Amino acid sequence: MSMAADPPTPQFDWSARVRTTPVEAVRYSRYVALMKRLLSLGAFLIIATVLAFFFVQRMPRQLQVSYERLGRIENDLTMVKPRLAGADAKGNPFVITADSAVQDADNPKRADLKNLEADLTLDKQNWINARAKAGMVDMNTGQLELRGGIDVFTATGYELHSNSASANLKQSVIHGHEPVTGQGPEGRLRADEFHADRTTNILTLSGHVHMTLIGAKK
Repeated sequence: MSMAADPPTPQFDWSARVRTTPVEAVRYSRYVALMKRLLSLGAFLIIATVLAFFFVQRMPRQLQVSYERLGRIENDLTMVKPRLAGADAKGNPFVITADSAVQDADNPKRADLKNLEADLTLDKQNWINARAKAGMVDMNTGQLELRGGIDVFTATGYELHSNSASANLKQSVIHGHEPVTGQGPEGRLRADEFHADRTTNILTLSGHVHMTLIGAKK
């Protein structure tokens, strides 16, 4: 991702200088808080997607599921183009789709999913869109592996990207050991790794963390 900005727009490189004014400090804190929330929401939205596939029968009043057809690929049970619709705990509607969900013939609690996409409508008509190219979930161990690219977008112009992530559903944590990048109206960030804890709402960026804050236009 290019770190260059338009010439008329001043930038502040927060990896190389101290926040010298209260205004700069407030803008920096606000931007960091929003990007942390976005990464946590996006990553766990995909996790919720995977969980929905497995627990849909236990929540018939909260979710509606449809699919194009059932079949078998290499003797594994496959749901083609599954689609789930429902609402979160706050009543915000969401729609979840995938190209396929393939259940392991030897382990019914393990499945591979292709091209996951989740759309969540938030308050004031804002939305979050989260995508993952591929995923594997094992409900016996609580392990989820996302790979092939993870992308999160919002209606307000914020986005985050990483190539892969691993999550422990039982511990409500997710971490990535490949670079994560993000950008929005107020700036950009990148880091070599990230770790998010859903229970504490704490996200840690590590390894060559770089943030660029875009100044207000004159």
